[in-house]
Amino acid sequence: MRTPIDIRDDLTDSLTHLRSILAKLRLNSVPGKPFNFSDAHKMSEGLLLSGWSHWEEFIHELLIVDCSTDVGGTLKKNITRFRSAGAPERLADHILSHPDSPNKFIEWNYSDVVARANRFLAPGHRYIAPLPKSVDLDFIKRMRNGIAHKSDKARDSFLKLARAAPFSLPPAQMRGVTVGRFIFSHRWPGTPATSPFILEVVLDVIENSARTLVP
Repeated sequence: MRTPIDIRDDLTDSLTHLRSILAKLRLNSVPGKPFNFSDAHKMSEGLLLSGWSHWEEFIHELLIVDCSTDVGGTLKKNITRFRSAGAPERLADHILSHPDSPNKFIEWNYSDVVARANRFLAPGHRYIAPLPKSVDLDFIKRMRNGIAHKSDKARDSFLKLARAAPFSLPPAQMRGVTVGRFIFSHRWPGTPATSPFILEVVLDVIENSARTLVP
């Protein structure tokens, strides 16, 4: 069974790889280089989707490991003996990942993870609420949905995010804005003029949140 440190390190390694891709993308999306800004915006969207997927995989696997090893949790309290060493983890995965109804879809938002941790783990578990960057994680989820879901609801949610504080894009910058352009070309508010752009901050928020859960 993988440890929480293993799971965290896999995530941070993946984020480091995404950062290296982003750095190369920035170097190669200026005049005279292979990529134009439209290319850079599209590829930036892919990087954000990948980073968010790694975050969801991280909290998913971490909760499974905690559920299968927590001696004060529901699983270990109700089942004291298992037929094989891997049985607790398999059962925890089944409990957490497979809803009772086939029509239900399991979400791995952090708030949902906290609710499952409160249900299946002993008090004092690692899933604090809220995380220090929970508001920023909510912002990132709305950016992600603006890419992944081609719906009016997801698009409107992203546009409201870009228009409202703290980002507060003026009308001129809102014209034709895409998530890719937003995260590649704009800076996160409250950071110095020399600070990274939004996409770099997105990757930092994910890593810092993971390190909060697994120091």
